[in-house]
Amino acid sequence: MKITIAERLIPFSHTPGASCVIPGTTWEIEAFPTLLRIGRGKIELKLMLSGPIEEFTLQQDLEKNCVWIFGKAKEGYYRLRIEGSDSGFNLFAEKTPPKGLVYDGTAHGTLKKKDHLHLPMEVVFVKKEIHERLSLGSHKDQDWDLVQKRCDLKEILPVLFCLGQKTPYIPPQPLKGTARLLEIPTDRNQVAPAIQAFLKAAFTKILIPRLVDDQFQGLSPQESAEGNRFFLIQEGGKMVRNLFFKQEERRLKILPLLPTPLDSGRMIHMNAKGIGELDFEWSKKFLRRLILRATTSGEVIFVMPSEIKSFRVRKSLKEKGKRQSSQDPVLVEAGKTYFLDRFQK
Repeated sequence: MKITIAERLIPFSHTPGASCVIPGTTWEIEAFPTLLRIGRGKIELKLMLSGPIEEFTLQQDLEKNCVWIFGKAKEGYYRLRIEGSDSGFNLFAEKTPPKGLVYDGTAHGTLKKKDHLHLPMEVVFVKKEIHERLSLGSHKDQDWDLVQKRCDLKEILPVLFCLGQKTPYIPPQPLKGTARLLEIPTDRNQVAPAIQAFLKAAFTKILIPRLVDDQFQGLSPQESAEGNRFFLIQEGGKMVRNLFFKQEERRLKILPLLPTPLDSGRMIHMNAKGIGELDFEWSKKFLRRLILRATTSGEVIFVMPSEIKSFRVRKSLKEKGKRQSSQDPVLVEAGKTYFLDRFQK
């Protein structure tokens, strides 16, 4: 029994002026077919290209921790990769027109294919591969212009959860402005609408955070809110995690606040501090499988949804295992893997 997630998180936009966060940083990049802005204009590069630019795309690659910009100008096809680093930003020319790509602005010169340009800047950067992962069963293209219109939690929450893990740590700050919407109700029927309100008010473009809703949608208080707006991504990611998994010492709560529309999904590589790592899967709003890879010995209490009364526990897929009450703790041994399934009402 193995639980995996094949979905790759690579949201994109074809709209000139599209923006996204550069993974691992609290900096955004805004891209036009012939102009790039990083950090709201702190770095600016003009690309000497002639339009119309066909197939223009900004793509946030959360798998490779970078941003791609590409399109086809009259001079030829270009494809650029932007990454964060401890000393600034690196721009790699994966493809350029035959005569190269001329640029001007913060830096100037010509990029040939496979050339590299370093843009020095003080940057707080964390290089973190995706560890904990969430899938909610959506396999649609991650065209963010359409994703925003649909506001389907199945499409957005896995991206926010991942991006939250890649954001440099930001100290706690007051919940004002759109941050007030981080306080989610405990009634499951109200959870999904509350999260949708948070997503609409607190973010624009490809999850660019904002403390004040400048679209005046009536979703959050129109009040002064100061602080690091990227706090919304960090705390938004934590909020997503708490919907599906919470830990209180050796008590592991599984699906504690599952929103009504999210009837199926998977989480893998969830870190249970001081216990181990677990994967679990649910469908039709009911827990189906759970795998715990224990790193310490002791009792573990699984707090399941109230309708689950018992389940089967196995140490090997070859054994029959034993059935136990959901109220009873599971005794685990360090270095062993435990398989829980056949959950019954």
